[in-house]
Amino acid sequence: MKTLRQSLGYLIAGILLYFLIKPFLQTHTELKDATFQVHWGWLVCSFGIILFYWSAYLSPFATLLSSITQKHVPFRAAFTLFHLANITRYLPGRIWGVVRLLALSKRFALSKTAVGSSLTLHVGIETALGGLIGLSLLFSPKMRETAVGMLDKMSGHTTLLSLACIGILIATLFLIPKVSTHTQEFLKTLTSLGQHSRLWMDVIAGHILLWICQGFAFFLFVQSFASVQWADAGVLTACFALAWIIGFLSFLTPGGLGVREGLLGLLLANYMPAPQATLVALLCRVWMLAAEIVLAGVALTLKRRVKR
Repeated sequence: MKTLRQSLGYLIAGILLYFLIKPFLQTHTELKDATFQVHWGWLVCSFGIILFYWSAYLSPFATLLSSITQKHVPFRAAFTLFHLANITRYLPGRIWGVVRLLALSKRFALSKTAVGSSLTLHVGIETALGGLIGLSLLFSPKMRETAVGMLDKMSGHTTLLSLACIGILIATLFLIPKVSTHTQEFLKTLTSLGQHSRLWMDVIAGHILLWICQGFAFFLFVQSFASVQWADAGVLTACFALAWIIGFLSFLTPGGLGVREGLLGLLLANYMPAPQATLVALLCRVWMLAAEIVLAGVALTLKRRVKR
């Protein structure tokens, strides 16, 4: 069994490495012309902030989980549970992060329904706010044309595929008896939480602060490779949010790999040469993934200490 787990770990690492290197190989001709200097101070600072973001990311999730289970769920437990599962979302299929999260819930004495409901609400609020931030690009004279062009490209096959996947998901939720039971329990949970206005205010405020934190970290990351004005921090946050949302809605690649980087590169090309923008967008994925791997390692250490 131990050998099987180790082999599976190597397989997952290989798949992650493949999807990470693939975009670099696909754009290697453009990247040959990308030259710039790295400002290590800004880069280290941005990495520290993104680590803080991924740590604080679990606060709204833990709040929802505590409210649904009607018992205090320690932040440490929510942190360990989430980050042990989060890294597997890069596996092909887009569902393995959720599957892993639900599978681990029993070890933390939490029901799958409570964890699934909390995650759905958590990600739903994050996505809705990210969509609003991303759409703010339509009010930026400098970015409006690029943003509209990206939305036009998305309106064809990608939209149809997304709608088809959503339709299949909805049918699955209500037609398969076991899944339908969990769906009905989630709807009951949502109805009961609707009475707690303070809870929703706290969770939404938490997500707004998280988006500000993530946007500032991304701005410093871009600043470490290209000289951009501090006044553009809000627009660059919206660029990241729009690319993140479209990558999230893409069902073609795990974790939006490739899709997010391609769109982000197009948006960043308004602030730097296109080859440089492409490379910065690809390095952004490495930057984000590195933070997730670090925190997954921390979560694994916490899990082993609990066992002892």
